[in-house]
Amino acid sequence: MNNASQAVLTAAPAPRTRVRHSRWRAHAALWGPRAIGIAALLVGLAVVLKLYVSGQWLFGVVVLVTVCAGCFVYLQARSSAWRFLFPGLLAALLFVLLPIGYTVSLSTSNYSSQNLLTFSRATEYLLTTRYMPEGAQRYAFALLPDGKRYRARLESEAGEVFLSEAFTPGKAGKPLAMKRVVDAPLDAQADTATLVRSVAVLKALVLQLPDGSAAQMSSLRSFDTSKPLYIRRADGALINQQDHTVLRPNHVSGYYETAGGEKVAPGFTVSVGAAQFMKLLADEGMSEPFLKVFGWTLAYSALTVLLSFAAGLAIATVLSWQELRWRETYKLLFYLPSAVPMMIAVLIVKMMFFTNTGEVNAVLDAVFGIRPEWFQSPMLARTMVVIVSVWLYFPYMMMLCLGLIRAIPAELYEASALAGAGPLTNFTHITLPLIARPILPVLVASFASTFNNAGLISYLTGGDPSYLDTRDPIGMTDLLASAAFRMAFTGGSNFGLAAAISVLLFLIVALLALASLRLTRNTGRID
Repeated sequence: MNNASQAVLTAAPAPRTRVRHSRWRAHAALWGPRAIGIAALLVGLAVVLKLYVSGQWLFGVVVLVTVCAGCFVYLQARSSAWRFLFPGLLAALLFVLLPIGYTVSLSTSNYSSQNLLTFSRATEYLLTTRYMPEGAQRYAFALLPDGKRYRARLESEAGEVFLSEAFTPGKAGKPLAMKRVVDAPLDAQADTATLVRSVAVLKALVLQLPDGSAAQMSSLRSFDTSKPLYIRRADGALINQQDHTVLRPNHVSGYYETAGGEKVAPGFTVSVGAAQFMKLLADEGMSEPFLKVFGWTLAYSALTVLLSFAAGLAIATVLSWQELRWRETYKLLFYLPSAVPMMIAVLIVKMMFFTNTGEVNAVLDAVFGIRPEWFQSPMLARTMVVIVSVWLYFPYMMMLCLGLIRAIPAELYEASALAGAGPLTNFTHITLPLIARPILPVLVASFASTFNNAGLISYLTGGDPSYLDTRDPIGMTDLLASAAFRMAFTGGSNFGLAAAISVLLFLIVALLALASLRLTRNTGRID
């Protein structure tokens, strides 16, 4: 046996060592994923508990179901086929189904800037509202350190000084008795940062003054002897201690109301069923503008798709001629609008349509002697929107048509030329019929996408000019998507009504998407 073989045998591990290492690898392969799964489960349960404590029980349920499903899929051998599908299904649930469900739930509520709180939070807000009765006093407040404890110092407007007994913040369970003193120096009083950290504890502090009145915190450095404005009766009604009116919750309007029907803010969210949809279709101040916006959205989408397709097809047909020089340069120039970010492109074009300083009116004034008011006239504003939209969309249509035209066999055009046909005959009898079927699903999809083109309206006109006969802000150039945005984030912030419009918009776009998918499937058939 040579030295090399002997060295190999000496370095080789013993059989028992190899077996021991194999067992450790097997245990690691078995318990490693389980340890990760258990850790993920514990973290998920902690998140669920925190969401539940904070009142977000719906999100807690979603997280709990997600964590349990993930542990089942990744820790069970029989569910191994789902391990590759689970991330995609989870993403679809979180980013598609959950937003849709949340939007539908908002559309059946009165959620708005006046009805933001839940019923319990609105009740709590009213119960914590205080008022200053006749003879009530305000006191300047200071927190004085006393070893590891503190003393509360109050000074009235008349200069009387009161000092409490020593207490530990958060452990003063009863009203602290205040004694009148000659003076209590403010040199060592707690700074603002300490007061801010202890504000939750100080708000619960009750200071009993010598005359029997009780003072509570009203601001960071003041206490007063105000009283709760409302007290709750056993039947759930609230009594106003100032004027003795009775408030009862109205779960239809979402407000506490007096016997005369006067609403008291803040409101609370309630379920209104299909009331938001009925408002869009039956309310006098809302149905007519909504139907006008819906009709304009249909017209805008149809005009944008048809005109951009016509322009793209015409340019693609010209650029398909082999005899045309600089074809690639022309393609690049025509495609530039799509290469520029939409926001920048629209803002630049918007400046071109300015009445006094825009290049468009400068040309029109030089040629025809007119300066149209593009942003004030409803018809001109809508025309401008369509022009800009077609300018943004036609490069995409041009590139699609170029690809489809290139796929047409050249022999067809050669046979047509031998038969004596001209360019127009080639276009109407060869080019257009052969690209119509594959381009149709794209046109339907583009029609659906223009429904959601709220960005163009927001950057170009902001929806203006506005309708004057509506309670909610709606403009004559608004599409359904931009109208929903304005209702949700401007004016009264009517999120419920905006969600109802979004649901209707989703249904329309979903139907168009199904039609596009069906057409796409049919284009692959050979009749």
